[in-house]
Amino acid sequence: MKPKNLIIIGAGGFGREVYAWAREAFDFGREWRFRGFLDDNPRALDGMDYPPILGDIGSYTPGEEDYFLCGLGKPELKKKVVEVLLKKGARFTSLVHPTVVIGNHVELGAGVILCPRVVVTSDIRLGDFVTLNVGSAVGHDSVVGAFTQTSAFCDITGGVSVGEGVFMGSHAAILPRVKVGDFAVIGAGSVALRNVPAGKTIYGNPARTFKVGP
Repeated sequence: MKPKNLIIIGAGGFGREVYAWAREAFDFGREWRFRGFLDDNPRALDGMDYPPILGDIGSYTPGEEDYFLCGLGKPELKKKVVEVLLKKGARFTSLVHPTVVIGNHVELGAGVILCPRVVVTSDIRLGDFVTLNVGSAVGHDSVVGAFTQTSAFCDITGGVSVGEGVFMGSHAAILPRVKVGDFAVIGAGSVALRNVPAGKTIYGNPARTFKVGP
C-alpha cells in the first residue's frame, strides 16, 4: 500500500513541536511519509534542519494522498486556515502521542492534537481541532469546544464546559462546573473560578477580566 503524505500547517514554534511529536506517533516509512510544512513565510525554516516548506497555505492544492495536521497556536487563525483547506477537499488526521492517557467514554473530534503526557479522564468530548499541549489534563464530564487550544500544563477540571476557540496560557486552570464562552482567553497561570463570558480575556488567581489602560 502506498504511504500517506503527512503535511503540517505552520512552520513556527508549535508547528515544529507537532513535527517532533508526529515522529513519535506515526509509522513514517511504511504507512506514512512526512512531506513537509505549509507556511505563508517561505523563510520560516531558514538555518534550521527540517523538511521543506511546500508552499503557502492559500495556494496549496491538496493531493490525493495528502493528510494534514494543524500546527497553528491561535484558535482564530487555526479555524480560518482549516476552513479554507476543508473547502479545497483537504483531509485532516489526528495526533495522539504514545504517552497520552485516555479513559472511558472519551469522544475525540477530527484533527485533534494530544501532545505528550496529556490525560483525558472519562466521559469527555473534545471537539474538532482541539489541541491539548504538553502535560495538560481534562477531568470527567467535561466538554471542550472545537478549535480550543491549551498551552502546556493546563488543567480543565470536572464538569467544565469550554466553548469554541478558547485559548489557555501555560499553567492556567478552570475549576469544576465553570463555563467558558467562545474565543475567551485564560491567561498564563490564571485560575477561572466562575463563568467566563465569550470573547473576554481573564488573568490572575482568582482570574479577573483584563483591561487595557486606566
